[in-house]
Amino acid sequence: MAVAHLTNDSYTYMLPALLPLLLGKLGIGIAAAGLLITLSQASSSFIQPIFGHLSDGGGRTRWMAWTGVALSGIAAAGLGLAPNIAVVVIALLAGGLGTALYHPVSAALVAASVPQRTRGQWMSVYISAGNFGLPIGPFVLGLIVATIGLGGSWIIAIPALVLAALVWRLGPPMPRRATTPLSFRAVLRGNRPMIAGLVSVSATRAWSSALVSSFLPLFAVSLGASVVDGSRLLTLFLLSGAAGGLAGGWLADRLGRDRVIIVSLLGAAPFCLLLAAQPSVGVAFVVATAASGMFLNGSFVVLAVRGQESLPESLGMVSGLMLGLSIGLGGLAVAPMALLAERAGMPPVFVTAGALAIVCALLMRAVPRPPRSDAASAARHGLELA
Repeated sequence: MAVAHLTNDSYTYMLPALLPLLLGKLGIGIAAAGLLITLSQASSSFIQPIFGHLSDGGGRTRWMAWTGVALSGIAAAGLGLAPNIAVVVIALLAGGLGTALYHPVSAALVAASVPQRTRGQWMSVYISAGNFGLPIGPFVLGLIVATIGLGGSWIIAIPALVLAALVWRLGPPMPRRATTPLSFRAVLRGNRPMIAGLVSVSATRAWSSALVSSFLPLFAVSLGASVVDGSRLLTLFLLSGAAGGLAGGWLADRLGRDRVIIVSLLGAAPFCLLLAAQPSVGVAFVVATAASGMFLNGSFVVLAVRGQESLPESLGMVSGLMLGLSIGLGGLAVAPMALLAERAGMPPVFVTAGALAIVCALLMRAVPRPPRSDAASAARHGLELA
């Protein structure tokens, strides 16, 4: 499941990697390209909780996991082969649907199949695998385009099809319910304080992370770095975040979920401020990039586990909320901050990211405590492994 997650998320940044070529091939402008990116993010983020809720009904819903990863790969390949803008839009919608299908149900499968006492560790492996996949896709795509051309982009669908077959054959079983699941509205109504608290924390963390990842290359270039160096710094931020996710999950099993979340977020703030204070791209800039990525994303995995343990009867839906909706909401902060950056420069963006990390830590203190989650509790909620 972790390798399938890595494969699925490797297609996330395919569109930005292809945009320079698509602009010329299809004759579209930068404004249209921005709308395409927004479409890609929205189609994959905001419907994840709904698919997650459908998977919570148990039964034969595991098809979402292998269908999702296959669809993500096919859609990414279609971007390079698209003859016109209409096909690009269809491919983006299909890729967003694939991601929305895959994430909540696969996260629920993993969470329900591992021991409760080490869920943080196993979920960190599963989620961090996806984070490690983010920089791999554009790199592989670049090699294919450089050697074969856009016509060879069909090759990138092969790993997705292989992993889809493996998930179909080897994936863990879906949890089976002994009771009739509540409706989507009833789940939201019955857990309103918990869901509101978790979504507010996850979205605020995503806002902070999205600001750093979106503006880091631009800030580095404005300080005199090359475009290649700016890209490498973004890769460093993403890889450090993946490593932070692994460490956060391991520590959360030993020190507690909320403690790791709060300490990680508070640890990110000074390094975001350090980035804002840099006059050039030097050692301090690189250290601040790596540390901010590690601390900001060190809480990401643990937040997902905290959500699953807070609503153990709705693993799929809460996984969709924590892994999908919150990230989509985080992307909404980029546009207004771009206007701020145009007027006041880049440093205020990173100051804002640090302030959001502190706000997020304070919000976490207000999230209700999760119910006791052990085998007996899971049985009372009607969950059994098939």
